[in-house]
Amino acid sequence: MSAQTAARRSLSYASLQEIIDDATRLTEADAPTTGGWSKGQIFEHLARLMDRSLDGFDFGVAWPIRLIGKYYFKQRIFKHGMDPGFQLKGDSKKALGPDLVEDQAGLEHLKNVVHRLETESQRCASPVFGELTCDEWNLLHRRHAELHMSFIAEPETP
Repeated sequence: MSAQTAARRSLSYASLQEIIDDATRLTEADAPTTGGWSKGQIFEHLARLMDRSLDGFDFGVAWPIRLIGKYYFKQRIFKHGMDPGFQLKGDSKKALGPDLVEDQAGLEHLKNVVHRLETESQRCASPVFGELTCDEWNLLHRRHAELHMSFIAEPETP
């Protein structure tokens, strides 16, 4: 099933902690995923972007993408969230694309980096959106998590 047609939950996270709470609940319940990634891969992907917002990006993007990103996609994503189906390519895929990782390992990475986001104030520029404040980065991380976490189904109740 493609990412654009997979069954998805509708999500809205008000804080980074809500992402952790949801991920923990879904991991404990052994909830299935509806897309092409495991829970561990989803958590790892989210954590890798969060890591780079703190530590810097080792890749760039072409100027047309930066221009469109900064003046169009940034506000659209902040207001309406992200759409499924975008595929990372090249260096960004190497940096952010998830390896196979156990669910619990991905969850622990996600918990650790959220703790860093909550305790460290320095943020690095986004290769797509440029300089972002801490609040803008946190909003971007929440919107990004809403997209990917939507592919984890609610566990069936007995």
